[in-house]
Amino acid sequence: MAKSLGGGGTEVALIEFLNSLDFKKFDVTLLLLNEDNEYKYRLNKNIKIRYLNFDKDFYKNMVSMYTITSKVIKKMHFNRMLKIYDNIIQHSTKITEKYDIALDFYGYGSFTTEYIARAVNADFKATWIHDEKMNWLYNVDSVLKDYNKFFCVSKAVKDEFDKLFPLFKKKSMVFYNVINNQKIIDAAERETNLPYNKQKINILTVGRLTEQKGIDIAVRAAHLLKKRNISFEWFVIGEGRDHKKLLKLIRQKNVEDCFFLLGRKDNPYPYMKNCTLYVQPSRHEGFGLTLFEARLLKRPVIATNLPAFQEQIIDRKNGLLVDQNNYYSLAKNIRLVLEDQNFMDKIKSYIDSENIKYDNNLVNTLFT
Repeated sequence: MAKSLGGGGTEVALIEFLNSLDFKKFDVTLLLLNEDNEYKYRLNKNIKIRYLNFDKDFYKNMVSMYTITSKVIKKMHFNRMLKIYDNIIQHSTKITEKYDIALDFYGYGSFTTEYIARAVNADFKATWIHDEKMNWLYNVDSVLKDYNKFFCVSKAVKDEFDKLFPLFKKKSMVFYNVINNQKIIDAAERETNLPYNKQKINILTVGRLTEQKGIDIAVRAAHLLKKRNISFEWFVIGEGRDHKKLLKLIRQKNVEDCFFLLGRKDNPYPYMKNCTLYVQPSRHEGFGLTLFEARLLKRPVIATNLPAFQEQIIDRKNGLLVDQNNYYSLAKNIRLVLEDQNFMDKIKSYIDSENIKYDNNLVNTLFT
């Protein structure tokens, strides 16, 4: 079960996970909460898709994750106090089939976690923990006991989960997102008509336009770089609720001529492969899929000093880690990389020698 097939990092991870399954062993049904099918074309045709229905739109709006109401219920832990989800299940589709395995891929303390726990009959149940910030799990803590496994997308996420929920420590394990390295490398070669100016330094960030991804920090860092007369252009691929707010900040900081919001791109990899520097200024993360992709495409990386990023970046070896929520630190380290060619060459040399991969075969062996 998942929220939707709309464009986002979790949805991409879902699709890669499902496509990696051995369909000679598994008969797969994907149950979706919302009919946002932007990435449906990427999904293997062997997978059956069903949508969760409700007898009234009112109940769907309470849990859809596309409405303010559903987000408030999750973030304020109202379900924990009022048992809202349990009531809404009575007004939703009844799953009559018996399954071997039921997976709540979306997680995030949402309705999907409660639905799999209470409404689906299965021998084995697991839910995903996608982010090191996980207070939202308390929204559904009454059903966590019904899960056999908690799949954490990084060691940092597992450590935090085990600290907050020690009762389930023996049930948690690291399960990295499934990544098709060759698919990314091939996709990076497909497009050459990029907006990059070869006479300037091209910086790239990929992520939703939300507070979590720290695009506002990038805008403020760009303002400092411009004041230093550094010749650069900074591009951001992604869309989100903070689009208008960020455009306003871009105008306020007078960086309209060097900081550009490109919107969502179905194939961001040519932008990654051809940028001078990849920057990820996130405030919190679970794994950092785009960071991994940039590394796979051999790009120098600067990222926030988060536990999840520390699993990927060796500071001053294959990239730089900067202070959290600190645009001065970000701008300072960007200048360091760009102005010290010897330092940049050392980073590139280290990157070229890296063998970047994770064991994707775990998917098929784990559930057999």
